[in-house]
Amino acid sequence: MRVATLIAPWNIAIEERPTPTPRDTEVLIKLEACGICTLEQRLYSGRMRLSLPLVPGHEAAGSIASIGQRVVEELIPGQRVALDLVERCGECYYCRIGKSNLCLNRYKDATKMLGGFAEYIAVRPNQVFPLPDTVSFEEASFAEPIACCIHSLKRLKVAMTEDLLIVGGGTMGLLHLLVAHAMGLRVTVSEPNPPRREMAQRLGADFVVDPTATNLVDFGKEITDGIGFSSCVVTSPSPSALEPAIRAMAKAARINIYTAYEDVMQIPLDLNTIHRNELLITGTEGRVQEDFFQAVRLLSFGKINVKPLISARVPFSRLDEGFRLAISGVAYRVLLMHGMDDEGKQS
Repeated sequence: MRVATLIAPWNIAIEERPTPTPRDTEVLIKLEACGICTLEQRLYSGRMRLSLPLVPGHEAAGSIASIGQRVVEELIPGQRVALDLVERCGECYYCRIGKSNLCLNRYKDATKMLGGFAEYIAVRPNQVFPLPDTVSFEEASFAEPIACCIHSLKRLKVAMTEDLLIVGGGTMGLLHLLVAHAMGLRVTVSEPNPPRREMAQRLGADFVVDPTATNLVDFGKEITDGIGFSSCVVTSPSPSALEPAIRAMAKAARINIYTAYEDVMQIPLDLNTIHRNELLITGTEGRVQEDFFQAVRLLSFGKINVKPLISARVPFSRLDEGFRLAISGVAYRVLLMHGMDDEGKQS
């Protein structure tokens, strides 16, 4: 089978390896699509470091090739599935208290992580989430980032008809928009980039604002009868994006710092404001299994449409090109299509 191995930053090698032989408690998956996520982009560019070489890829979907004899779940060969590929040990303190997204051991052995940039992978049954054939492999590969957005909005304890402010109109900001609409929220997207504002409008944002031309505090009060936004997700790593968003919040509002920052970032706010307004500022990292299950259900029920966020599809032979496009900032999600040939035809 073909495998894309990250040898060093900016160096991906396409190798031939034996197809894995699953244990009798595992499921063998033939992979069909995998997103080039921010995690993979950071590994590729060297901004994030794990022990190399490794096979990247965690936003993956495919079909069941074979099922181990001791697998008790009623899975079917050929069944379409999304995969939860970020390894969690199930043994540490955080896994035991239901916060497996904070697993202490998930980065200890990089060779057991990820793996979506291979033609086949053997996984545990609890990593396999079946989908109907009405969901394409490309759409199914969005289950993992959708799960992260679900986890993010749960952390904010959002309620139907609340006003949510999303800071940043990149892939994760727009996926938050889709999930928030499915949860019955009214959504404002703040984004300085015109094409991204246009995409937010296309995906159904109730309001889209350019924070360089619009006073976010005044706008929030205008649409909420002077109250302000009740919740906020910050998906932009720009330091200048955070301060006006916090000031635009209502009393008792909740703010989730979803993005990761390259450098140390301080909260640009007088602590008395947090005290007097009872603001809750939190963060989220990844997702837990329930979030992944719910993401698959949203896709299966047709409640969200991720197709507009697929910017490009590349075969193994053009994976470097796909990485550079994903990192460029002009694309949303770029997908590795495992069965695509050099001419772009899907086998």
